Amino acid sequence: MNSKNLERQLLTLYWLSRLGMAAIWCWTAYVSWFAYPQALSLAWLQRIGISQSAELMLAAACLFDLLMGLASAACASRLLWQAQIVCVLAYSLVIALGLPEFLIHPFGPISKNIAVLCCLGYLSIMEAHRSA
Repeated sequence: MNSKNLERQLLTLYWLSRLGMAAIWCWTAYVSWFAYPQALSLAWLQRIGISQSAELMLAAACLFDLLMGLASAACASRLLWQAQIVCVLAYSLVIALGLPEFLIHPFGPISKNIAVLCCLGYLSIMEAHRSA
């Protein structure tokens, strides 16, 4: 494989990864606010210690996720990907400590974040390369 072909494939993977991250964030925002039972989400927030402002926190998290998704699609930067890495790690840590049953959930809501983190690392590296 020549370097021109490799570069084209990496650029295609970059755009697919970028749009994939945008879709994940936007889908999460939509489902969390409109499709998933909010009472269950609020109960989980209360279990991790957010009781007084759980509804506000849920709304803020949905808005934050939506903004991360839109930023992923429209104005990507190395800083954005690094911020998302921190966010995914923080979300994962809070869930792992506060809702440990998700660590052994058969659909892997926490373990799948390993792949998401790898994708974000790739995007961060590619952003630095694209800027150079």
